[in-house]
Amino acid sequence: MSLKSLSKTRWSLEPQRVVIYPYGVFYIFTLVFALFATGLFLVYVTYQNTTFAESLPFVLFLLLIVAIFWGHAGTYVEFDHSKGHMRKMFLGFIPATTTPLSKLQGINVVSNMAGSYNYRLFRKDSRYGKGLVVSCGYTKSNDPNALAFVEEPVPVIHQFLDQYDTPADYVKVPLTSYRFFTQEGPVFTVKNAKAGAIVIGLFFIAIGISMLALQTNGLLAKVVIIAIMLGIGFIFFNAAYTETTFNTDTQLLERRGWIKAFNKRYHFGAFAGLQTVRQSFNFVYTGTSINMYFHVPGKADRQDVFAIASFRKSAQVERFVDELHQIMEG
Repeated sequence: MSLKSLSKTRWSLEPQRVVIYPYGVFYIFTLVFALFATGLFLVYVTYQNTTFAESLPFVLFLLLIVAIFWGHAGTYVEFDHSKGHMRKMFLGFIPATTTPLSKLQGINVVSNMAGSYNYRLFRKDSRYGKGLVVSCGYTKSNDPNALAFVEEPVPVIHQFLDQYDTPADYVKVPLTSYRFFTQEGPVFTVKNAKAGAIVIGLFFIAIGISMLALQTNGLLAKVVIIAIMLGIGFIFFNAAYTETTFNTDTQLLERRGWIKAFNKRYHFGAFAGLQTVRQSFNFVYTGTSINMYFHVPGKADRQDVFAIASFRKSAQVERFVDELHQIMEG
Protein backbone atom coordinates (compact mmCIF):
# COMPACT_ATOMS: atom_id res chain seq x y z
CA MET A 1 0.00 0.00 0.00
CA SER A 2 1.48 3.36 -1.06
CA LEU A 3 1.89 6.32 1.27
CA LYS A 4 -0.59 8.29 -0.84
CA SER A 5 -3.29 5.64 -0.44
CA LEU A 6 -2.60 5.50 3.30
CA SER A 7 -3.27 9.24 3.52
CA LYS A 8 -6.77 8.78 2.09
CA THR A 9 -9.82 7.72 4.06
CA ARG A 10 -9.86 3.97 4.69
CA TRP A 11 -12.63 1.76 6.03
CA SER A 12 -13.60 -1.83 6.74
CA LEU A 13 -17.13 -3.20 6.38
CA GLU A 14 -18.54 -6.05 8.45
CA PRO A 15 -22.16 -7.26 8.77
CA GLN A 16 -22.66 -5.47 12.12
CA ARG A 17 -19.72 -3.09 12.19
CA VAL A 18 -18.13 -0.31 10.16
CA VAL A 19 -14.70 1.09 11.00
CA ILE A 20 -13.40 4.30 9.39
CA TYR A 21 -9.82 5.61 9.49
CA PRO A 22 -10.00 9.34 8.60
CA TYR A 23 -6.56 10.50 9.75
CA GLY A 24 -4.27 8.67 7.34
CA VAL A 25 -2.63 11.96 6.35
CA PHE A 26 -0.75 11.76 9.66
CA TYR A 27 1.35 8.97 8.14
CA ILE A 28 2.78 11.63 5.81
CA PHE A 29 3.16 14.06 8.72
CA THR A 30 5.03 11.31 10.59
CA LEU A 31 7.46 10.80 7.72
CA VAL A 32 8.07 14.54 7.29
CA PHE A 33 8.62 15.08 11.01
CA ALA A 34 10.88 12.01 11.26
CA LEU A 35 13.13 13.45 8.52
CA PHE A 36 13.09 16.84 10.23
CA ALA A 37 13.86 15.26 13.63
CA THR A 38 16.77 13.29 12.16
CA GLY A 39 18.30 16.44 10.72
CA LEU A 40 17.68 18.31 13.97
CA PHE A 41 19.37 15.54 15.97
CA LEU A 42 22.43 15.53 13.70
CA VAL A 43 22.76 19.30 14.01
CA TYR A 44 22.33 19.06 17.78
CA VAL A 45 25.00 16.36 18.18
CA THR A 46 27.42 18.17 15.86
CA TYR A 47 27.23 21.62 17.43
CA GLN A 48 26.80 20.51 21.04
CA ASN A 49 29.59 17.94 20.70
CA THR A 50 27.68 15.34 22.73
CA THR A 51 27.58 11.56 22.64
CA PHE A 52 24.53 9.51 21.77
CA ALA A 53 24.13 8.51 25.43
CA GLU A 54 24.12 12.16 26.52
CA SER A 55 21.58 12.97 23.83
CA LEU A 56 19.27 10.08 24.73
CA PRO A 57 16.60 12.24 26.49
CA PHE A 58 16.40 14.48 23.42
CA VAL A 59 16.18 11.43 21.14
CA LEU A 60 13.40 9.90 23.25
CA PHE A 61 11.48 13.19 23.11
CA LEU A 62 11.66 13.24 19.31
CA LEU A 63 10.68 9.56 19.12
CA LEU A 64 7.68 10.25 21.37
CA ILE A 65 6.42 12.92 18.97
CA VAL A 66 6.91 10.57 16.01
CA ALA A 67 5.03 7.82 17.87
CA ILE A 68 2.12 10.16 18.66
CA PHE A 69 1.87 11.24 15.01
CA TRP A 70 1.95 7.62 13.85
CA GLY A 71 -0.58 6.59 16.49
CA HIS A 72 -2.93 9.43 15.56
CA ALA A 73 -2.98 8.09 12.01
CA GLY A 74 -4.44 4.90 13.51
CA THR A 75 -7.31 6.74 15.21
CA TYR A 76 -10.57 5.28 13.99
CA VAL A 77 -14.33 5.79 14.26
CA GLU A 78 -16.35 2.62 14.85
CA PHE A 79 -20.06 2.11 14.25
CA ASP A 80 -21.23 -1.03 16.07
CA HIS A 81 -24.79 -1.96 15.16
CA SER A 82 -24.98 -4.88 17.60
CA LYS A 83 -23.98 -2.69 20.55
CA GLY A 84 -25.88 0.35 19.29
CA HIS A 85 -23.11 2.87 19.67
CA MET A 86 -20.42 4.85 17.88
CA ARG A 87 -16.92 5.10 19.32
CA LYS A 88 -13.92 7.21 18.41
CA MET A 89 -10.75 5.38 19.41
CA PHE A 90 -7.85 7.82 19.77
CA LEU A 91 -4.50 6.28 18.75
CA GLY A 92 -6.48 3.14 17.94
CA PHE A 93 -7.03 2.03 21.55
CA ILE A 94 -8.11 4.98 23.76
CA PRO A 95 -11.93 5.56 23.82
CA ALA A 96 -12.31 9.30 23.20
CA THR A 97 -16.03 9.48 22.34
CA THR A 98 -18.91 7.07 22.77
CA THR A 99 -22.37 8.02 21.51
CA PRO A 100 -25.55 5.91 21.14
CA LEU A 101 -26.59 5.48 17.50
CA SER A 102 -30.06 6.75 18.45
CA LYS A 103 -28.57 10.22 19.06
CA LEU A 104 -26.81 10.50 15.69
CA GLN A 105 -28.28 12.39 12.73
CA GLY A 106 -25.96 11.19 9.98
CA ILE A 107 -22.90 11.99 7.88
CA ASN A 108 -22.87 15.15 5.78
CA VAL A 109 -20.34 17.04 3.71
CA VAL A 110 -18.79 20.17 5.26
CA SER A 111 -17.30 22.81 2.97
CA ASN A 112 -14.52 25.16 4.03
CA MET A 113 -13.71 28.66 2.79
CA ALA A 114 -10.53 27.50 1.06
CA GLY A 115 -12.63 25.32 -1.26
CA SER A 116 -11.80 22.01 0.38
CA TYR A 117 -14.34 19.75 2.04
CA ASN A 118 -14.62 16.67 4.21
CA TYR A 119 -17.32 14.52 5.75
CA ARG A 120 -18.45 14.76 9.35
CA LEU A 121 -20.84 12.96 11.64
CA PHE A 122 -23.52 15.07 13.33
CA ARG A 123 -25.74 14.55 16.35
CA LYS A 124 -29.49 15.12 16.22
CA ASP A 125 -29.18 17.87 18.82
CA SER A 126 -26.38 19.65 16.89
CA ARG A 127 -27.05 19.26 13.17
CA TYR A 128 -24.96 22.32 12.25
CA GLY A 129 -22.26 22.09 14.91
CA LYS A 130 -18.61 21.17 14.56
CA GLY A 131 -19.36 17.50 13.94
CA LEU A 132 -16.98 14.57 14.19
CA VAL A 133 -14.50 14.20 11.33
CA VAL A 134 -14.98 10.86 9.53
CA SER A 135 -12.98 11.47 6.36
CA CYS A 136 -9.81 13.13 5.16
CA GLY A 137 -9.96 16.48 3.36
CA TYR A 138 -10.69 16.67 -0.38
CA THR A 139 -10.21 19.41 -2.95
CA LYS A 140 -11.88 17.83 -6.02
CA SER A 141 -15.59 17.05 -6.23
CA ASN A 142 -14.85 13.92 -8.25
CA ASP A 143 -12.11 12.57 -5.99
CA PRO A 144 -12.31 8.74 -6.35
CA ASN A 145 -11.79 8.21 -2.63
CA ALA A 146 -14.58 10.68 -1.76
CA LEU A 147 -16.97 9.05 -4.24
CA ALA A 148 -16.18 5.58 -2.91
CA PHE A 149 -16.65 6.81 0.66
CA VAL A 150 -20.14 8.11 -0.13
CA GLU A 151 -21.10 4.96 -2.03
CA GLU A 152 -19.72 2.29 0.32
CA PRO A 153 -19.53 2.97 4.09
CA VAL A 154 -21.92 5.94 4.35
CA PRO A 155 -25.08 4.08 3.17
CA VAL A 156 -24.33 1.20 5.55
CA ILE A 157 -23.86 3.59 8.47
CA HIS A 158 -27.10 5.38 7.64
CA GLN A 159 -28.90 2.02 7.58
CA PHE A 160 -27.59 1.41 11.11
CA LEU A 161 -28.83 4.84 12.22
CA ASP A 162 -32.25 4.40 10.58
CA GLN A 163 -32.91 1.33 12.71
CA TYR A 164 -32.39 3.38 15.87
CA ASP A 165 -34.63 6.26 14.80
CA THR A 166 -37.99 6.91 16.44
CA PRO A 167 -41.04 8.73 14.99
CA ALA A 168 -40.49 11.51 17.54
CA ASP A 169 -37.15 12.36 15.91
CA TYR A 170 -38.90 13.77 12.84
CA VAL A 171 -41.83 15.60 14.43
CA LYS A 172 -41.51 19.29 13.59
CA VAL A 173 -42.97 21.67 16.15
CA PRO A 174 -44.31 24.77 14.34
CA LEU A 175 -42.51 27.96 15.34
CA THR A 176 -44.71 30.58 16.97
CA SER A 177 -42.19 33.43 16.79
CA TYR A 178 -39.22 34.46 14.69
CA ARG A 179 -35.81 35.37 16.11
CA PHE A 180 -34.02 36.27 12.88
CA PHE A 181 -36.90 37.69 10.80
CA THR A 182 -39.40 40.53 11.16
CA GLN A 183 -42.86 39.98 9.71
CA GLU A 184 -45.18 42.48 8.06
CA GLY A 185 -48.10 40.59 6.59
CA PRO A 186 -46.77 38.15 3.98
CA VAL A 187 -43.30 39.76 3.94
CA PHE A 188 -40.51 38.41 6.15
CA THR A 189 -37.35 40.54 6.38
CA VAL A 190 -34.02 39.16 7.58
CA LYS A 191 -32.75 41.13 10.57
CA ASN A 192 -29.33 42.70 10.14
CA ALA A 193 -26.88 44.46 12.42
CA LYS A 194 -27.53 47.89 10.92
CA ALA A 195 -26.03 49.91 13.78
CA GLY A 196 -22.81 47.88 13.80
CA ALA A 197 -22.38 48.20 10.03
CA ILE A 198 -22.91 51.97 10.20
CA VAL A 199 -20.33 52.37 12.98
CA ILE A 200 -17.74 50.35 11.05
CA GLY A 201 -18.54 52.30 7.87
CA LEU A 202 -18.08 55.62 9.67
CA PHE A 203 -14.77 54.36 11.08
CA PHE A 204 -13.33 53.67 7.62
CA ILE A 205 -14.69 56.92 6.19
CA ALA A 206 -13.12 58.82 9.09
CA ILE A 207 -9.76 57.19 8.34
CA GLY A 208 -10.07 58.18 4.69
CA ILE A 209 -10.94 61.80 5.50
CA SER A 210 -8.17 62.10 8.11
CA MET A 211 -5.63 61.00 5.52
CA LEU A 212 -6.44 64.09 3.41
CA ALA A 213 -4.36 66.15 5.84
CA LEU A 214 -1.48 63.67 5.79
CA GLN A 215 1.67 65.08 4.20
CA THR A 216 3.33 62.62 1.83
CA ASN A 217 5.41 62.59 -1.33
CA GLY A 218 3.49 59.65 -2.78
CA LEU A 219 0.37 61.40 -4.02
CA LEU A 220 -0.85 58.44 -6.06
CA ALA A 221 -0.49 56.01 -3.14
CA LYS A 222 -2.31 58.48 -0.88
CA VAL A 223 -5.22 58.80 -3.32
CA VAL A 224 -5.47 55.02 -3.72
CA ILE A 225 -5.50 54.39 0.05
CA ILE A 226 -8.11 57.12 0.64
CA ALA A 227 -10.27 55.66 -2.14
CA ILE A 228 -9.98 52.19 -0.60
CA MET A 229 -10.98 53.48 2.87
CA LEU A 230 -13.96 55.39 1.50
CA GLY A 231 -14.94 52.41 -0.65
CA ILE A 232 -14.89 50.04 2.32
CA GLY A 233 -16.96 52.53 4.32
CA PHE A 234 -19.51 52.75 1.51
CA ILE A 235 -19.71 48.93 1.33
CA PHE A 236 -20.58 48.78 5.04
CA PHE A 237 -23.19 51.53 4.61
CA ASN A 238 -24.67 49.60 1.70
CA ALA A 239 -24.80 46.46 3.87
CA ALA A 240 -26.55 48.40 6.64
CA TYR A 241 -29.30 49.56 4.28
CA THR A 242 -29.64 46.34 2.29
CA GLU A 243 -32.83 44.36 2.90
CA THR A 244 -33.42 40.68 2.23
CA THR A 245 -37.11 39.81 2.09
CA PHE A 246 -39.22 36.70 1.58
CA ASN A 247 -42.71 37.37 0.21
CA THR A 248 -44.96 34.35 0.73
CA ASP A 249 -47.68 35.82 -1.51
CA THR A 250 -45.50 36.42 -4.58
CA GLN A 251 -43.16 33.51 -3.67
CA LEU A 252 -40.16 35.78 -4.22
CA LEU A 253 -36.87 36.23 -2.38
CA GLU A 254 -35.41 39.70 -2.98
CA ARG A 255 -32.30 41.55 -1.88
CA ARG A 256 -32.33 45.33 -2.37
CA GLY A 257 -29.65 47.88 -1.49
CA TRP A 258 -27.97 51.08 -2.64
CA ILE A 259 -25.83 49.29 -5.22
CA LYS A 260 -28.34 48.09 -7.79
CA ALA A 261 -25.85 45.69 -9.37
CA PHE A 262 -25.91 43.64 -6.16
CA ASN A 263 -29.71 43.34 -6.07
CA LYS A 264 -31.06 39.81 -6.44
CA ARG A 265 -34.44 38.18 -7.04
CA TYR A 266 -35.31 34.47 -6.97
CA HIS A 267 -38.54 32.50 -7.07
CA PHE A 268 -39.16 29.98 -4.30
CA GLY A 269 -39.74 27.33 -6.95
CA ALA A 270 -36.12 27.62 -8.13
CA PHE A 271 -34.76 26.84 -4.66
CA ALA A 272 -32.31 23.91 -4.88
CA GLY A 273 -31.11 23.58 -1.28
CA LEU A 274 -28.95 24.95 1.51
CA GLN A 275 -25.24 24.68 2.19
CA THR A 276 -23.36 25.57 5.36
CA VAL A 277 -19.72 26.64 5.08
CA ARG A 278 -17.48 26.62 8.15
CA GLN A 279 -15.15 29.62 8.21
CA SER A 280 -11.80 29.66 9.97
CA PHE A 281 -8.79 31.95 10.28
CA ASN A 282 -5.42 30.37 11.05
CA PHE A 283 -7.28 27.14 11.87
CA VAL A 284 -9.47 28.96 14.44
CA TYR A 285 -13.22 28.65 13.84
CA THR A 286 -14.83 32.04 13.20
CA GLY A 287 -18.37 31.16 12.15
CA THR A 288 -20.66 29.32 9.75
CA SER A 289 -22.11 30.86 6.59
CA ILE A 290 -25.48 29.76 5.23
CA ASN A 291 -25.79 29.74 1.45
CA MET A 292 -28.94 29.17 -0.58
CA TYR A 293 -28.74 27.57 -4.03
CA PHE A 294 -31.14 28.42 -6.87
CA HIS A 295 -31.54 26.86 -10.30
CA VAL A 296 -30.83 29.26 -13.17
CA PRO A 297 -33.69 29.25 -15.74
CA GLY A 298 -32.56 27.81 -19.06
CA LYS A 299 -29.27 26.49 -17.65
CA ALA A 300 -29.79 23.04 -16.18
CA ASP A 301 -26.14 22.64 -15.16
CA ARG A 302 -25.82 25.96 -13.33
CA GLN A 303 -26.90 27.17 -9.90
CA ASP A 304 -26.64 30.61 -8.31
CA VAL A 305 -25.30 30.92 -4.77
CA PHE A 306 -27.05 33.37 -2.45
CA ALA A 307 -25.31 34.10 0.89
CA ILE A 308 -28.17 34.58 3.32
CA ALA A 309 -26.59 34.73 6.80
CA SER A 310 -23.61 33.89 8.99
CA PHE A 311 -23.53 32.83 12.64
CA ARG A 312 -20.97 31.62 15.14
CA LYS A 313 -23.09 29.28 17.27
CA SER A 314 -24.56 26.06 15.87
CA ALA A 315 -27.82 26.68 17.77
CA GLN A 316 -28.22 29.97 15.88
CA VAL A 317 -27.60 28.26 12.55
CA GLU A 318 -30.16 25.56 13.33
CA ARG A 319 -32.79 28.07 14.47
CA PHE A 320 -32.28 30.25 11.38
CA VAL A 321 -32.60 27.25 9.05
CA ASP A 322 -35.80 26.13 10.82
CA GLU A 323 -37.29 29.61 10.48
CA LEU A 324 -36.25 29.81 6.83
CA HIS A 325 -37.83 26.46 5.98
CA GLN A 326 -41.07 27.35 7.77
CA ILE A 327 -41.33 30.63 5.84
CA MET A 328 -40.65 29.06 2.44
CA GLU A 329 -42.86 26.04 3.06
CA GLY A 330 -45.64 28.01 4.72
